[in-house]
Amino acid sequence: MQTRFVILGVIVIIALGALVFLFGRGNLQSDIGMRSVAAIDVPFEKLVEGTHSAVSTRKNYIITSEAQMKELWTLLDATTTPPVIDFSTHSVIAVFAGQDSCLDISVTRIEDTEDRMVSVEIAKASDSCAKGQSPTSPYEIVVIPATTLPLTHEDSSTTVSCPK
Repeated sequence: MQTRFVILGVIVIIALGALVFLFGRGNLQSDIGMRSVAAIDVPFEKLVEGTHSAVSTRKNYIITSEAQMKELWTLLDATTTPPVIDFSTHSVIAVFAGQDSCLDISVTRIEDTEDRMVSVEIAKASDSCAKGQSPTSPYEIVVIPATTLPLTHEDSSTTVSCPK
């Protein structure tokens, strides 16, 4: 008789443990699915911007070494040498609009969540003035703190009236 109570007690404990695991705080799957990471704004500093480059299509580059920085600098209309960047603590992001009737391209925000999101705004000329404009290839280059997060970007486009 005493053996029956022991076996019954073990079964009850196992059943309670299973209920707690499935429906209580022990359910790792529901905890993982409910987690959200707050976005953290990442500071950045504009190094240079321009309207003429050798990049003819819409491109983004992440620069993580001095050799890459020198190579990037050859794509610009810059007449100076590249700035010195401490690549052990910083990276450089270069955004190119490509050869188009774009008036401007700029990094507007960078934030970290599960990845590093770079928000890029591209200002295009309205159709009426785009026909009279010669194509440009605008770019902007910014320096950011280095990260191990994967990088991603989102583009937003605006149409602006003809410059005066």
